[in-house]
Amino acid sequence: MRTNPDILLFGEKLERPLLKFDNVISTSVHRFPMPGIHLYGPYDKSLMARKSVRFAIMYPIKHETRIGDFIRSFIDGLERYPGYPQWFRQNVEYFERYPISELTTESYEKVADNVLLRNYDLVFVVTEEFGHPPIVYQRIKTKLLKSGVPSQFLNSTRLYARHDQLQWILSNISLSTYAKIGGTPWVIEASEKPEIIIGVSRVINPKSKVIIGFAIVFKQNGDFVLSYYRSPVTTWDEYERSIGDLVYETIDKYRRIERDPEQIVFHFSRRPGRREVESISRAIDRLGLEVKYALIHLNSYSGFRLFDTSHPSYVPYAGLKVRLSSHEALLLLDGRDPRGLRQFIGTPKVLDVTIDKRSTVNYADYQRLINQVFALAFVNWRGFNARTTPVTTNYAYLIAKVISGLESLEEWNEIVANEGLIDKAWFL
Repeated sequence: MRTNPDILLFGEKLERPLLKFDNVISTSVHRFPMPGIHLYGPYDKSLMARKSVRFAIMYPIKHETRIGDFIRSFIDGLERYPGYPQWFRQNVEYFERYPISELTTESYEKVADNVLLRNYDLVFVVTEEFGHPPIVYQRIKTKLLKSGVPSQFLNSTRLYARHDQLQWILSNISLSTYAKIGGTPWVIEASEKPEIIIGVSRVINPKSKVIIGFAIVFKQNGDFVLSYYRSPVTTWDEYERSIGDLVYETIDKYRRIERDPEQIVFHFSRRPGRREVESISRAIDRLGLEVKYALIHLNSYSGFRLFDTSHPSYVPYAGLKVRLSSHEALLLLDGRDPRGLRQFIGTPKVLDVTIDKRSTVNYADYQRLINQVFALAFVNWRGFNARTTPVTTNYAYLIAKVISGLESLEEWNEIVANEGLIDKAWFL
């Protein structure tokens, strides 16, 4: 590839954002999630209406003894993990067991039917599957979702992990559990501006070539508000027309829950087409809102790579930002930390962030919006050690994975129709 030595690109290192762990006390902040939760508890502890939660667990009967140990450790703690109630300020009212006598999909489904006769906040499901796609995972997760019940799957081998490993497994499971039932573990420290960020995505079903649209809505501080979906459409042209309805209904739903936004930021994992943008613009006009909007493309498959030739590993510090133009920049979400260490191996992937020129936001706001992408990468509640990735597009990807595993589009329609999941991060 030919390069022009006369072109100079300038970069800067973005600082890891402060995470906020209380919606009232401004000093409850920390750079890292686990110490923050340990010190302050979750961000919305004073807002959660439910102070007690009810869990169930389905498992092969041969693991009966280990299930008892798992439940005790999940609630009471293990080594450095203090237990779900202490971290997330919710009492576990009960944690009921449902043993499964035979390792068949039919046996799991029969037990799941019994589970659904009771009212649980979340159901744990222990499986012994390693195949792709896992049949039990698909069938049981779908059955529970259609009834509005989130689930947390666990491979049976994790039950037998050594205590020094199990403490971290339990930590991550408790975190995703709290988020799945509608909690907000932490947000980023940000100004209180009536701005919302919407991650818009779609997935193509390889069997029927059907395109489905869905949107994830966050506040400016990364607080997850809702996920909204459209029923399946049959052609790309129909998708481009219906994306406007998706945006209209999503923002209308947000206004009923919160308030009118003054600015809307759209994140796309793929560059939006002309007709998509026109459809979105018409939807905003239909809402009668006097708002500016930004259309941002987050390309995680960029052809660019960033290197630090002053370090033996050639890996730059995480947070490196290189401006390519006034509306495009490269972000390095992964990389060395200040100690010179790095959690993952290989060359760090570069996120290419482009603000579409059809955006109506003020030009002066462009760099803040690019920096916001970096900050939002730290609101990933899949686990305390989860990769830093923009949650707006990552959460949409996780929903796409669920959709791709459904046996029929009718099942997706049933999930869409159940509004009990709309404000829960059930897809984690």
